[in-house]
Amino acid sequence: MGIKKIYIDIGHGESGDPGAVNGNLIEHQMNIVTGNALAERLIAHGYDVKVEVGNLDINASAKAANAWKADFIISQHYNAGGGNRGEVIFSWENGADKLANACAIGLKNVGQSQVNVIKCKPNSKRNAEYFGILRVSTMPGVILEPCFIDNANDRTLADSVEEQKKIGIYVADAIASVYGSNLKEEEKLTPVKVIMNGQVLEAFLINGKTFVEIRKPLEMVGKTVNWDGKTNTVVIK
Repeated sequence: MGIKKIYIDIGHGESGDPGAVNGNLIEHQMNIVTGNALAERLIAHGYDVKVEVGNLDINASAKAANAWKADFIISQHYNAGGGNRGEVIFSWENGADKLANACAIGLKNVGQSQVNVIKCKPNSKRNAEYFGILRVSTMPGVILEPCFIDNANDRTLADSVEEQKKIGIYVADAIASVYGSNLKEEEKLTPVKVIMNGQVLEAFLINGKTFVEIRKPLEMVGKTVNWDGKTNTVVIK
């Protein structure tokens, strides 16, 4: 596999912008969790990955990807506005649609029932992509929107830190399935089912270890699980 350089832009954060907010779900914090999980898993597959440092504005982040000469750019977001689906918006650069379709496979594998893959609409004043992160960057790029956090059903895909990490991992694995991986077969992620008191829990295997989302099994035995986004801490009572 030829090493690919992938730049991951973390949506929002600049000037204190939290992005979409719904209850205790804050988009920028979710973007950090999913973006870093995506990066770590891509690195495990053998990719050279750079994650946006600090809270750069859109232009600065895209220019950082250009200066690093990335092969791809992925801008991590979560959606809001009353919809109910995943979205992957791709740039006008050659090959961006292939990257977008790979990301869509990852979202479907993690449980998203519908994923719309959309070519970025134009900015009429600039005769280029509407979204700055795709317009300014010079490599194939996508904006990744796994779900709508203001939709009660849709946000169950990402309403815990474990699920947000899982999205990043599944998208990385889908990208690696299209562009190649240096992982040994036994190190690749394998979806499995864990049955607890007759209820099926989604889980996955990595390198012989089973990972399951922590909230559901603990709530089944009467525990309360809360997420502190400021300190990245899971609190169990």
